[in-house]
Amino acid sequence: MDTAPKREGTVQSSDLLKSNAGHPFSPIKAILRYESIVEQIMGLIDSGTLRVGDKFPPERTLAEQWQVSRPVLREAFRVLESQGIVESRHGAGRYVRSERTLDFADIRRRHLRDRRAALLKIWEVRALLEIRAAELAATAATPEQIDAIERPVALLDSLPADESRDTDLNMEIHKAIAAASGNEYLSEMILNALEEYRILNFKEAVPIDEWKDLQEEHRPIVEAIRARSPAHAREAMEQHFNGLRAALDKWSAPLS
Repeated sequence: MDTAPKREGTVQSSDLLKSNAGHPFSPIKAILRYESIVEQIMGLIDSGTLRVGDKFPPERTLAEQWQVSRPVLREAFRVLESQGIVESRHGAGRYVRSERTLDFADIRRRHLRDRRAALLKIWEVRALLEIRAAELAATAATPEQIDAIERPVALLDSLPADESRDTDLNMEIHKAIAAASGNEYLSEMILNALEEYRILNFKEAVPIDEWKDLQEEHRPIVEAIRARSPAHAREAMEQHFNGLRAALDKWSAPLS
């Protein structure tokens, strides 16, 4: 039972949940992004809607209101707790602890530093598999499979930078190349590696413009596959993974 006193003018859990129209939380659109949740909570604190000592609704309720999964919600609160903005009280829930502002550039760097070792390992596996898949696709892909690779690349090219990151098109490109390799066992291993990579949430920690630049590296891969050039497909895929590692080095470095 919550015994925390209710201060006059503060927003308590029960106040936030009067009705679906009455709560101040808006659904998180597109990709389920922890950073969007952090930004929304900070906005509510800045506006005075949430104040120090206010209790958040239960996790299940927040996940439904924001329309996100619980792991995404927990990642957002993990960031807020690490920055001293929110505190978790055992058996009592989560509370606003501080109203100070956050440096999102520093948060992104912390996110990448925390996941650096895992990202490098999964990229090592992916590079071994996907470089070979690109080579095979340049030889084995049917015209329909090449079109299936081209479609998400073209869609990414057509989208603004902020919208391109809020899609799964990057994953669709790599899945299509794997399928076009003609080796179902290789394709299955790539799909498993891609799922592990997705969980690490690399794209959420990279600035939008940088993410857009990384997506443009897919174009030479597609062109090499369409040209039936295994050597160029291999080289283009290698360069793509080199670009990913360079971005990790750049954006996980501590702020000077």
